[in-house]
Amino acid sequence: MIIKSVNPATEEVLARTHFTPIPEVHAAVARAAKAFQLWSVEPVTRRIACMQELKNHVRQHAAELQEILTKEIGKSPVEAALEVEETISTIDYYCERVQEVHEKVLCLDQKTYPNSDAKVQFVPHGVIGLITPWNYPLILTFWTLVPALLTGNTIVYKPSRYATLMGKKINEVVQSVLPEGVFHTLVGDARTGMELIQSPIDKLFFTGNVTTGQHILKKIGIKPAALELGGKNASIICSDADISLAVQGTIWGALTNTGQCCVASSTVFIEASVFAEVAKQIIAAVSALKIGTEIHSLANKEQLQKVVRLVADAKKKGAKVLCGGKRIAQKGFWFEPTVLTGIKPAMNIWTEEVFGPVITLTPVKTALDAVAYINAGTYGLGVSIWTKNNTYANTLTQKVNIGMVWINDVGLPLPGGDYWGGVKNSGIRTTESKIMQCLKAKTVLKYDGNEKRTWWYPYDTN
Repeated sequence: MIIKSVNPATEEVLARTHFTPIPEVHAAVARAAKAFQLWSVEPVTRRIACMQELKNHVRQHAAELQEILTKEIGKSPVEAALEVEETISTIDYYCERVQEVHEKVLCLDQKTYPNSDAKVQFVPHGVIGLITPWNYPLILTFWTLVPALLTGNTIVYKPSRYATLMGKKINEVVQSVLPEGVFHTLVGDARTGMELIQSPIDKLFFTGNVTTGQHILKKIGIKPAALELGGKNASIICSDADISLAVQGTIWGALTNTGQCCVASSTVFIEASVFAEVAKQIIAAVSALKIGTEIHSLANKEQLQKVVRLVADAKKKGAKVLCGGKRIAQKGFWFEPTVLTGIKPAMNIWTEEVFGPVITLTPVKTALDAVAYINAGTYGLGVSIWTKNNTYANTLTQKVNIGMVWINDVGLPLPGGDYWGGVKNSGIRTTESKIMQCLKAKTVLKYDGNEKRTWWYPYDTN
């Protein structure tokens, strides 16, 4: 079978790539398992040196990477350049973090554990299966690729079918600095991904939609998995907020990458006393966005169809279009930046992640009402809270059941995407850093005595 890589702005076919044959999936995992035996015992200094060399190669190929992001994904040149720069900084971040990993020595009670000591070692899992999406195909790959390799794992990687050219370029750049067998790339669709999931990998890192994530959990068996599954994210604009700042931040948070962002703050709750003014400013700012400069095409035909469907359903059920609201009549997968109000629970857009250039505005009496709406939903990834009252912000933060909270900011990840994730249908949240997610614990207890433990056989029955 063949995958067509299509420019979403023009519908031009950029390339045709053959699928990786299914038997090759298992062969790649077997080669990665063999390479793990050598890569995992390399000194961490050697692995850091490889990642620093990788950083230099990313810099050297920056122009090509940016071009693929614009042509294959439809990103603006500004957003493409930022993604490449963040990828470079991610490498430096994890090269520093991996040096902080040390075995943990446990303090044992010598009455209970006489002549004993214990420690916990942190060792790599083995072969990591890495499946990444199309919306941020470079940085989301490197957020896991770098810490996984630094900690001694090997990787079998499958990019989204909509980011095939980026996946191939990543493979080219990464392979140029690593020993043979440490990194493998698969080209294919959901069937290829499912074959990888059910192969003898040691851990899976997956970013994608909820439906696929639920299917993975049914198929993966007893195998650790890190799943990031997107969200239905909100901005809460309080009456005391800096309105100008809140409007600017909210619009960027909702529409960056044409709204194709897992933390897109597309659902905007506004305290009623400032609703009219906030809505007025949002409409003016969204209407002024430049098509082709600030708002680009959606990444593929399927995503455009989803946005069209959700907006049409909302309009049919009574939503009011304040600006935009329809497909742009030109070649490619373009949709107007859109603002809707009058959103009700009966509308699909109330619960479904849009992943497109659409903002919905909903008045609430207080921000606590917005928190109640958010907590009642099935997602729990991110929320932005706009207020000058730190006490109120802290109260809302404590009450909202969400993975990530931004106060007077929006969508900004920690370096390297560390501690990124959500609760409920947004994924399997963890308390661990990404470095520690790439390691597993091995407990070692040593006895230095020369007499048998009192509880060993034969029992003392006297």
